[in-house]
Amino acid sequence: MLRLSDRVWKSLYIGELFLVKRPETRSEKNYAIGDVPFIASGNTNNGVIKCCTPQKHEILDRKNCISVSPVDGSAFYHEYNFLGRGGAGSSVLLLYNDRLNRYSGLFMTRMIRQTCAKYCYGKMGNKDGIKREKIMLPVDKNGSPDYAFMEAYMKEREEYLIRKYERFIFEREKTIGGG
Repeated sequence: MLRLSDRVWKSLYIGELFLVKRPETRSEKNYAIGDVPFIASGNTNNGVIKCCTPQKHEILDRKNCISVSPVDGSAFYHEYNFLGRGGAGSSVLLLYNDRLNRYSGLFMTRMIRQTCAKYCYGKMGNKDGIKREKIMLPVDKNGSPDYAFMEAYMKEREEYLIRKYERFIFEREKTIGGG
């Protein structure tokens, strides 16, 4: 079993780990219902506020990134292309790193959320400010983020939770079924 306490941890700047950008200026009000997720600030539903039909010739925001809400610090990993809320109001910041995958992205999302939880309506984050934020990450012998460990740890956690859920369902069915 992988343990977080068995790793060396280091505080690293988000701006050194990620390309930070804002989506194009767009509002969900300008879109018809469709099948492309529209991501805005908010701490539920992975930031998805509705699914939309993109405008003709519109370029989607690229998958495999982390969105961060400057309003409340919520952060989500997106393994799908989407439309991000840009401009003012409930716009999001997008963090890209070529080393991300589903598992390292989920791990880093948790660490970013922990750091950015201090954001609130009266003290919102911004693109330059988030670059200066530091997150704690496990590092390899060179002091670089240990992506292999993050991935393995999250896979192990996922498998554990799936097995736990399967046991719960099995026990529930036994109880309900009278067997």
